[in-house]
Amino acid sequence: MPMRSIFKRGLKHKDKKSRDDLKGGDPPSIPLHHIDLSCASAASSTTRFASYKLSPRARLVSRVAPVSTRATAPAVLHAGLTFLCAPQRDSNFGREDSLRVVIVGAGFAGLGAAVACARQNFSVTVLERSSGLSPHGDSIMFGANASRLMDRWGIGEEMFARGASKGGWWLFKDQAGHDVWQGDLDALSAQVGAPVLQGRRPTFLASLGTQARVLGVNIRLHAEVVQYWDSDDEPAVVLASGEVIKGDVVIVADGVHSTARHLLASHKRPTVAQRRTGYSIHRGVMTSEAIAADPVCAHLLDGNIRTWLGPDAHICTYPMENGRSLAFTFTHADARHAASLDWRDKKPISEVLDLLDSKWDPTLRRAMRHFTSTLHWEILDEVPEAEWISAGGKICFIGDAVHAMMPTALQGGSQAIEDAATIALCLAMAGSNPGGVRLALQVHEKLRRPFVEQAQALGFKQQDIWHNYTSSPTGDWIAQAVQNAEIDRSSLDGRAKRERVRGSPRPIE
Repeated sequence: MPMRSIFKRGLKHKDKKSRDDLKGGDPPSIPLHHIDLSCASAASSTTRFASYKLSPRARLVSRVAPVSTRATAPAVLHAGLTFLCAPQRDSNFGREDSLRVVIVGAGFAGLGAAVACARQNFSVTVLERSSGLSPHGDSIMFGANASRLMDRWGIGEEMFARGASKGGWWLFKDQAGHDVWQGDLDALSAQVGAPVLQGRRPTFLASLGTQARVLGVNIRLHAEVVQYWDSDDEPAVVLASGEVIKGDVVIVADGVHSTARHLLASHKRPTVAQRRTGYSIHRGVMTSEAIAADPVCAHLLDGNIRTWLGPDAHICTYPMENGRSLAFTFTHADARHAASLDWRDKKPISEVLDLLDSKWDPTLRRAMRHFTSTLHWEILDEVPEAEWISAGGKICFIGDAVHAMMPTALQGGSQAIEDAATIALCLAMAGSNPGGVRLALQVHEKLRRPFVEQAQALGFKQQDIWHNYTSSPTGDWIAQAVQNAEIDRSSLDGRAKRERVRGSPRPIE
């Protein structure tokens, strides 16, 4: 089938599934198994990932695999951000004739896109305005959809080894600390065919950055983009230094407060205004010495994730780095809008303690007293932008820059990784076809938008469930929700099987 007809076929997809389509019915499960059939691939038989047997509902469909083998990069388990930050201005040597990809932002979306594009032998440059050594960021969780892709990229084993939880349990409690439900994360991983990864953001970012370096990506730090040239011929960015960097395609992955969203605004492409949700989130992380020395709360370092469900609020604790640190996230109503829009805004821990009254579990309150500070920011309703591509057709937004997730979606990082994998495959399929880049970006948006909207809808629905929980003698509603979510996937799975991108899809055994 000619390449253009392949892409035209993809553009015929007009699924308009939105949050409203999911109203009613049974509640969703913890959405850690969200699988995007448009870009996922089978687990390698040589890795730990092969130990997870795919359930019938979670079997994947093989789509396009331009790179048929795993990356053969050397082990970089002990490499850190130092390698990511090392000067490397000429790393794309020998790729002068390949597609020039300029990526703005070195978060999970940006570095994920860099790795995925480098695997297609593109000439990739990543521009990051910071030093790459940010002290901010605590815990992040990747679902099976993302961990499977990162294993495909050659870093699955490393990510698993550097993760905070090697299985473990997710323990749900009510406000007072009584057990509500508990789920075996390793069993969940086995059910969906790949491990759930949970650990420190900087640690996982270092793994992606190192792999990008190994694959020849040119990562430039202290490179702040101040202007975009939205050309339909040769898009470009202008740095604060005045340097102009041109490419065949520009991928914007600069986060939730993207400075480039104006490119999506015109009389034909209105941007979607951010709306206040009335909620904010406190996050914090600390080394574990004080917690470990306190017999009341030392058990919080046992490798299990805990979530307390309170009135219009929930709080989670995550042991990390094999018990060497503990992180928490506290999502709650904030009718006064007291939180900042800056996620780096540091506040005293007294803000959290003031919100945890005597009705909350004494163990939780005791643990929170060991923290000294917290980050506090407002949660906005991040509806996906009306368009993800600039008017010129060669600048595309991915990740939080265009579809930030509610924290309760538990899919922010995972959806960024799916974006990265999909956009690289679409660009690879376009090849040298005239207008291929523009067409590839359109297909990327068509493929990704339904899954992004579903993940966001699950986030809102999940928050409603957790924040309206009062009591349950058995917790069966959570267990039942795991099965319901598998059923919810069936319509998307069936659609993906019908809308083939190339040839007839074959199930992966």
